[in-house]
Amino acid sequence: MKAIGLKAPGGVDQLQLIELPVPSPKPGEVLIQVKAAGVNRPDVLQRMGLYPPPPDANPNLGLEVSGVVAAVGQGVSEIMLGRPVMALCNGGGYAEYVCTPAGQCMQIPESLSFTEAASLPEVYMTVWQNLFLKGAAKPGQSVLIHGGSSGIGTAAVQLCKKHGLRTFVTVGSQTKADFCTELGAEKAYLYKSQDWEQLVLQDTQQQGVDLILDMVAGDYLNKDLSCAKPQGMVIVIALLGGRFANIDAAKLMTKQVVLTGTTLRPRSPEFKAELARQVERELIEGFSSGMLKSLVQATFNLQDVARAHALMESGDSVGKIVLNVVDQD
Repeated sequence: MKAIGLKAPGGVDQLQLIELPVPSPKPGEVLIQVKAAGVNRPDVLQRMGLYPPPPDANPNLGLEVSGVVAAVGQGVSEIMLGRPVMALCNGGGYAEYVCTPAGQCMQIPESLSFTEAASLPEVYMTVWQNLFLKGAAKPGQSVLIHGGSSGIGTAAVQLCKKHGLRTFVTVGSQTKADFCTELGAEKAYLYKSQDWEQLVLQDTQQQGVDLILDMVAGDYLNKDLSCAKPQGMVIVIALLGGRFANIDAAKLMTKQVVLTGTTLRPRSPEFKAELARQVERELIEGFSSGMLKSLVQATFNLQDVARAHALMESGDSVGKIVLNVVDQD
């Protein structure tokens, strides 16, 4: 099969199209003939050598795919054979075939193409895990989302709107701000030119927000503490602004803010399977009602993966980037 390999950690020039044997599913797994694969920030970080995969994971790139089940491993019902699915992968999704635990496969919402379906599993599972499981988000609460126009950001805005939460986002340009407000964000702040910390407080009558989804970390964390309500929660999911920060611990204590973080990739197959069932229900319901929509900004053929990574690194993308492994109708 054709797949994307990595010559060495580094820039986009280290990505290469290679030939690999088609893998065989282990017990509890399925083999998916991949139609499309989503491109995500962790893929870029792994390519750069900054996000090593867990020891038991596929070392190649690609965390989400759509396609058709081509084979099943021991313990998996043969009813799945031939079924179109979208799935969270443990790596290796940039390929014509990939194996993944059967529990991480989800039904594709009606009327979605394989390209659209490939853009959903990683971001929606990440958002659901953080805001709705860890953060216990409830209707009427308020959420600040950094990176509001990213794949995770746009998924978060849509899910928050679906569940009746007020959303505020930070973005890099007015175009992205307009995109997010049209999607359902109440306010979008330009982090390059506006004091978003003060604006969030101003727009919440100095009360702050209940939840903050932070993919930046670094210097943002102390500002997050200012923006959080007493007993609010700051959830760190990525480190685009750096691993370390100086924070006002007195603010953390007096406001009783919960400062926490997560990663999805190392979680157990059992956790991911249960998460997939919850997200599957959300997506089927959300797309059926029109509350959710796929936001694929750009598509590339598998051999053009370097261009896809370059677009993500540029910061110019809005929504999702997808690799079409086979030509889509």
